[in-house]
Amino acid sequence: MNTAVPNTAPEALLTAKEVAGLLKASESMIYKLQREGRLPAIRIGWLLRFHPDTVRAFMRGEPIPPRPVRAK
Repeated sequence: MNTAVPNTAPEALLTAKEVAGLLKASESMIYKLQREGRLPAIRIGWLLRFHPDTVRAFMRGEPIPPRPVRAK
């Protein structure tokens, strides 16, 4: 009987520096893409983090769903 538990831990969110390394771009370009809404990010306080699936979709040129609008 196989009782191994599948690895269901979520992937770690990426920093702008890590995304820049993956895309071979500058950090300022990553921030620009995020400001333009072309590369969605998650804001945690004043920090920006990027979901690995979103970055992979961006790299493949796939459409990325628009960011949700926050209620005011």
